[in-house]
Amino acid sequence: MDNHTQYLGFAGVDLAKKVMQIHFVTEDGEITDKSVKRAEFLDFFRNRGKCLIGMEACGSSQDWARKLEAMGHEVHLMSPKAVKPFVSGQKNDHNDAIGIYKAMFNGVRRVPVKSTEIRDLQTLRRIRSQVTKDKVKEINHVRGLLAEYGIVMGKSITAFNKGISSALESLKERGDVSPLVAEELQTTVESIKTKIERQKRLDREIEQLLARGCKNYENFLKTPGVGLFTAAMLCVLLCDPAIFANGRQFAAYIGLAPRSRGSGGKNFIIGIPSKFNCDSESRAVFVECAQALARYKNKSPWVDGILRRKPKKVAVIAIANKLARQVWAMATKGESFKQMTILTA
Repeated sequence: MDNHTQYLGFAGVDLAKKVMQIHFVTEDGEITDKSVKRAEFLDFFRNRGKCLIGMEACGSSQDWARKLEAMGHEVHLMSPKAVKPFVSGQKNDHNDAIGIYKAMFNGVRRVPVKSTEIRDLQTLRRIRSQVTKDKVKEINHVRGLLAEYGIVMGKSITAFNKGISSALESLKERGDVSPLVAEELQTTVESIKTKIERQKRLDREIEQLLARGCKNYENFLKTPGVGLFTAAMLCVLLCDPAIFANGRQFAAYIGLAPRSRGSGGKNFIIGIPSKFNCDSESRAVFVECAQALARYKNKSPWVDGILRRKPKKVAVIAIANKLARQVWAMATKGESFKQMTILTA
């Protein structure tokens, strides 16, 4: 972005399902505003010299970005929230494309263009998350229904798997229960078993993708509290750690750094963002890791001290913040986890 002489054109693109709006400026300053159909979008940039193209990060932006980069162009994806202040006038595609063009030159942090491995990793991770939620929902549903018949199942999934067969058999043998009840419950249990197998299959593929497409995978796994699923999240989040200027910026992105507001020369710290104003899923994972670290026996003096001085919830957020900063440093420098700040040797 600093050396614009390497580009022969600059474009702000407003993506849509059917028609794309392009605001294109040549190196000589000639401006073209054009609407193109989806099928003709790539043709506009084909056979052109290297262009810098800005787009909002949306559902289809990653695929378009990879195709444009394969043609030799450079693509800057940006958060729609970050672009909004640069859009002036009425809300329409033309003004949106100009706003995207302006945002590209005003220091808006870009969203990384993901490789095909990282793309697949992100997709499989989301699918696995949904499969897990559906599985737990069905287990709780069956547990609740069985309680109506005086059958109490254990709370853990292991206890459920061990006891469900005998529970259904006892239900079938009872004369005061409709045969369809046991049959329907058996169907739900089979669905749960299918989801467990899907989870295992997804885990195997996620592990293979991590080994192929994430150079920091092994280092992430050495971090306390980080398993396969969390390592996958970190590889997606930090596929290009250079988009964050420092660890604090990364911690702020996932909602672990306090916000500030200022007016009249005075600044006020107003606490961490709500779950609606940050990457709440990533923050929840870091908080879970911090909670695990808080239970470790070999805590560092810093962790031990903050747990004594601060309320537990505040201390956990502080530990999660430090962990996020260290993970960013690991991804940036390719280093392994350093225990001294969080754990003792």
